[in-house]
Amino acid sequence: MSEFVTAKLEIDETAATIAAERDYVEHAVRAIKAARAEIVKQIRRDRFFLTTLEPFDPPQDCGTVIHRMCDAARKAGVGPMAAVAGAIAQEAMEAMVSSGCTHGWVDNGGDISMALESPVTMEVFHEPGAKMAFALDFEATEGVLGVCASSGTLGHSISFGDADVAVAIAEDAALADALATAICNRVKDRNSLSTCFDPFKGMPGFTGGIAMIEGKVAMHGKLPKLVEVEHSPERLTSHSSMSSSRFTGSSGKGQEVRT
Repeated sequence: MSEFVTAKLEIDETAATIAAERDYVEHAVRAIKAARAEIVKQIRRDRFFLTTLEPFDPPQDCGTVIHRMCDAARKAGVGPMAAVAGAIAQEAMEAMVSSGCTHGWVDNGGDISMALESPVTMEVFHEPGAKMAFALDFEATEGVLGVCASSGTLGHSISFGDADVAVAIAEDAALADALATAICNRVKDRNSLSTCFDPFKGMPGFTGGIAMIEGKVAMHGKLPKLVEVEHSPERLTSHSSMSSSRFTGSSGKGQEVRT
C-alpha cells in the first residue's frame, strides 16, 4: 500500500485535486488529459456544443465522455457543458478504481467524483466571508458517487437562478453536475425552494439534493448527515487564475473533502 496523497493538477481551464494512494494518481491524470482532449476535439468539430444551453444530440462517432455529458444534460434539461467538470472528474475516478483504488476522490473545481471505504466530511462553501460552513458526512460508498454544486451568486459559472448553493448527489458525477445546474436555475427566491426538485424526483441515479437561498434550505432524497465545520479556504479547489479572495475565502464556490 502506497502513501495516501493529495495532488493538485491544472491543465488550461481544468483545476483538480486528486486524493488517493500515490500509485493511482497518474491514472487519474492520464484520464483527465484524455477526457479534455475528447472535449476539445468535439468543440473544434462543432462550436455549438460549447455554447448551447439546451440538450445536445451527440454525433454517433463521438467518444464516451461526450456521450456522458450529453446524456446527463438531456436528463437535467441543460446544455452539455453544464456537465463538463463532473464528467472529467468521473472519468478520472473511474480510471483509479479500475486500477484498484478503493478510497479516494477527484475534485474538479468543486465537482467531485469519489469512492470511499471509510467516512469523510465534505464542506460546501456558500457564504462569502463566513468562518463556518455546512458539510456532509459521507459513509463508505458502494461504487463511485458524484457530488456537485452550483451557485447563482458565487463563482464564474453561468446560472439562471439565484441560489446561494445547490448541491446534487448522483451515481454519476456528470449527472450530479448537470442536475446541480438545473436545480440552481430553478431557485429564484425562497418560495421556489418548494418546487426546485420537482422535475427530477424519481430520476434514476439521482440520490438527493440541497438548495439554499437567503438562509432558507430545501432538501430532497437520501442525504448524508449535515454538520457544521470551520471553513478552510486554502483547501478549496480553485484555478490559480481565480485565486483572489473571491474564489478562495471571501467569496467563492467550492467543496472540500476532509479525512
